Amino acid sequence: MKGLLATISICIFGLIACQKELSFENGLTPPIPGTGGTGGTGGTGGGGSAVTGDFRAKIDGVQWVADKAASAGRMGGYINISGLGIDKKTITMTLKDSGVHQYSVLFNSAAHAGAFTDSALANVNAFATNQGADQTQSGGVVNITSIDSVNKKMSGTFSFKVYRMMDGQSRNMTEGSFTNISYSTTLPPASSADTFTVKIGGVDFNAISIFGINALGNLNLSGSDATASKTVGLNFPYTTVPGNYIIGPIGTTYFGQYNPNSTTFYSSTVGTLQILSHNTTTKRIRGNFNFTASELIGTGSAILTQGFFALTYQ
Repeated sequence: MKGLLATISICIFGLIACQKELSFENGLTPPIPGTGGTGGTGGTGGGGSAVTGDFRAKIDGVQWVADKAASAGRMGGYINISGLGIDKKTITMTLKDSGVHQYSVLFNSAAHAGAFTDSALANVNAFATNQGADQTQSGGVVNITSIDSVNKKMSGTFSFKVYRMMDGQSRNMTEGSFTNISYSTTLPPASSADTFTVKIGGVDFNAISIFGINALGNLNLSGSDATASKTVGLNFPYTTVPGNYIIGPIGTTYFGQYNPNSTTFYSSTVGTLQILSHNTTTKRIRGNFNFTASELIGTGSAILTQGFFALTYQ
């Protein structure tokens, strides 16, 4: 369970952060980080390089540069900085925002975390600073040295070890730096053609920012307010066809997530998902959903009903 919670901690903005991080591979600039995605900044798509500033590190002693995408986000009480290389390696850091500060990304931290993924590997699951059992396996520091709030640029350094609990592998990030990385403070508004609505405890929630991505064979769909503080997300296989499905706990084939604010995180326990239509050519999907959710750390619960989405994913 600890490894699962580690992954959730990386996706601190609900599903958005990781989505935007993964969206780098489609030539997008992520709205949050990212995450993400997914996901930081922009998020409006387009081809070509999405690199801002300079982002680099040594990975197990080998020099690496984020030469495909590098971006950041500062919203919902968190900071995320991420970079992606043409070699499909991604480094991302999510921190509880204390401004210019040295942050400890420790093996037992829920507030700050760093992660590494390599989509070229057979096993694409993330390595993370909070997946290790102790500080010999994972952890380190991220030092944000400057934040230019006028031009919205951020700089700093980092070094940390990341661990993957499922197979005991690790990676070591050293001499890491990010210089003049552009960051965003709001998510992009949804396309006028997209919709993501749900009742939460009987109260209507109409998402301002809507995002979907086919991430390594899974569809991640999310609706959020403008600052990613409140987010509802769904995760299910890309191959899902029209029909009815059971939503279970996070990590199962079909699951949901709800974050009422930037510090409280719920995952689905039970619910239903109905796919009304799914066109994999146009990447357009429509569906209904509902689920109950419980707090990951705490005793809170939430009931989400009459959920509906119609969106085009990346």
